[in-house]
Amino acid sequence: MGDVEREVEFGLEHFAPDRKVELPLQDALYAYKAIGEFIRFFHDPDHHATIEDVNRFLGNNREGGLHVLWEAYYQRLRDVWPADVRGWGQVSNLKKRVQS
Repeated sequence: MGDVEREVEFGLEHFAPDRKVELPLQDALYAYKAIGEFIRFFHDPDHHATIEDVNRFLGNNREGGLHVLWEAYYQRLRDVWPADVRGWGQVSNLKKRVQS
């Protein structure tokens, strides 16, 4: 397992698999489609043949791939988490909680 996978999966075992969150369908679809765009882009090496291709796709927090991730993370999914879970999405906060 690579570093990214370890960071994403770290601490998930502390949450019951049957716990649920509720969010507007549009917000869930936006986040799903944002992830899908990254998969669409990166699954085909012809899409990212050069660093310029990657930079053009990623853009910044105002447009492009980074913008849609930013929107999904900071706007669409920000307030859906129960109080005892807020902040766990940030690995540094999660590691502090798990170690205590």
